[in-house]
Amino acid sequence: MAPERNPLTPEAVSLAESRVGVIHPVISVIDNNLPTILKLTEGYNLITDNQEQQRYIAEHYGFFADSIIEALPFTLEPTDLISIWSRAIEVFSGYHRYALVGMISSAYAIQGLENPEWKKLPRHLLEIGELPNEILHDSFGLLHVRKKVKEITESLDELDFYVYGMKGSTLEYAVQLAKREKEGDTTARVKLDRLTTHEKKSTTPTLREIHENFGNGLFWWFGIQDALKELGVEIT
Repeated sequence: MAPERNPLTPEAVSLAESRVGVIHPVISVIDNNLPTILKLTEGYNLITDNQEQQRYIAEHYGFFADSIIEALPFTLEPTDLISIWSRAIEVFSGYHRYALVGMISSAYAIQGLENPEWKKLPRHLLEIGELPNEILHDSFGLLHVRKKVKEITESLDELDFYVYGMKGSTLEYAVQLAKREKEGDTTARVKLDRLTTHEKKSTTPTLREIHENFGNGLFWWFGIQDALKELGVEIT
């Protein structure tokens, strides 16, 4: 069991967003490839069709996926995510950020695996959008990756707890409170206002983007779950 983290504080969040004294391999990959990224962004900005924008990223950012693999090992603790994304939102926009989530999370998840086929995962997800066939029967690797992705989601949960002051689905909770208020529960409005106030006080542009970007960029995780089910591996 992983050691329990200390709760995030406003000071820790602010320091991570400032990146003062922060050295992280993913940030270094972004900075080292910045001229190429900016040049590619010029081409991207000429495209207006959403599907073509996504195709452009898939066709041109394989080098970045490879660079992330070369940057291993790295950590993705809550403050790591804040620092990385404070830089990412300065450089990337739109679909780039979803692709970045896929590349970073998949690279992190394969750390510790000896099967060389797994090193192809970030680029394959970027370019093809699904798991490579070569890894679909590697139950050990699939379980390892599932465990590592869970570590990422635990970091995301810590960020959500900081923003909302609660664990679990805040959307479901808010919907339940709104329903109870309509039914005459006088305490529901107080709780809903408290939730909203906490969010407004705690959230930042970086934290808001992390929540949304990872919510869309971790789609590939479901492929791991499906592959394990196909192999008959019991998962809890």
